[in-house]
Amino acid sequence: MALASCHLPQEADSAPRHQAGHAELGMGIHGEPGASTIATQNSAEIVNLMVEKLTAALPETGRLAVMLNNLGGVSVAEMAILTRELANTPLQARIDWLIGPASLVTALDMKGFSLTAIVLEESIEKALLSDVETASWQKPVQPRTINVVPSTLDSARVDFTPSANPQVGDYVAQVTGALIDLEEHLNALDAKVGDGDTGSTFAAGAREIAERLERQQLPLNDLPTLFALIGERLTVVMGGSSGVLMSIFFTAAGQKLGQGASVAEALNAGLEQMKFYGGADEGDRTMIDALQPALAALLAEPENLQAAFAAAQAGADRTCQSSKAGAGRASYLNSDSLLGNMDPGAHAVAMVFKALAER
Repeated sequence: MALASCHLPQEADSAPRHQAGHAELGMGIHGEPGASTIATQNSAEIVNLMVEKLTAALPETGRLAVMLNNLGGVSVAEMAILTRELANTPLQARIDWLIGPASLVTALDMKGFSLTAIVLEESIEKALLSDVETASWQKPVQPRTINVVPSTLDSARVDFTPSANPQVGDYVAQVTGALIDLEEHLNALDAKVGDGDTGSTFAAGAREIAERLERQQLPLNDLPTLFALIGERLTVVMGGSSGVLMSIFFTAAGQKLGQGASVAEALNAGLEQMKFYGGADEGDRTMIDALQPALAALLAEPENLQAAFAAAQAGADRTCQSSKAGAGRASYLNSDSLLGNMDPGAHAVAMVFKALAER
């Protein structure tokens, strides 16, 4: 079965063999026309059709060896999907040995695969299981059922009742708005020292919380629960290590607030947990370079957001002079790529404190 034929190196691009969304059953490995064209590219439908054709040609009983072969242009992930589809067919109950999925008989870059079955006799089975020196031949494996063990450690969702608190709502709006507005700028900064997605990552988290604020679906008058909910949502929508670290930060801070700590104390507790699990510290050229001095200033003067912003900005500025990163993707870069470029995470933190200070 193939979606497209092979292409010879000297060959110009040729016209498609069939309409989009179709597949060709029985195409030869040299591109010979197949037996029929079918109006589907659905993996389950294709494998079931091929199994139906094979079953009609096989004896009704007898154990089988089956080879699942990549014709050259199918990705590893797609071959794994085809293997799953084969395991979901009636033929699975008769398969003693599976060879593949692997590229065993190929046709250059042909986008397709083949399915071969043979009835097992003692001599055939012995030959299939013999050691060989052919590098590409895969040793047959016995299919087995995957036993799914239920998890007993599923984390409970944060239960909350939406509540109003205009002051807290203003803080949330300021922070989320600043991060959303910074998306393109942070991406541009990150493109110089990372993979260019810091802005999108932070903005995704900010949009989630901002939308909940707009729908009045936040416990604004219950800070411990608010922080716990933010931690839960960020780990879902932000993705990457930043999402995990920010989730740890807010979850730990929420727990500390629930124990009666002040906001400044709770945020510093969240920072300590972020450092513990993330492995980075101040001076490693990460968001911690701005966050740690800002939270230290906030702990010293809880009402002085301007001082916290100044400390965060100074920390972010210092990352421009840093020639080595101790964590994150920037740690893979040489000093010439880092000097003069501010860490995007540290800049994001500084801009958050700026937004809070200007509120």
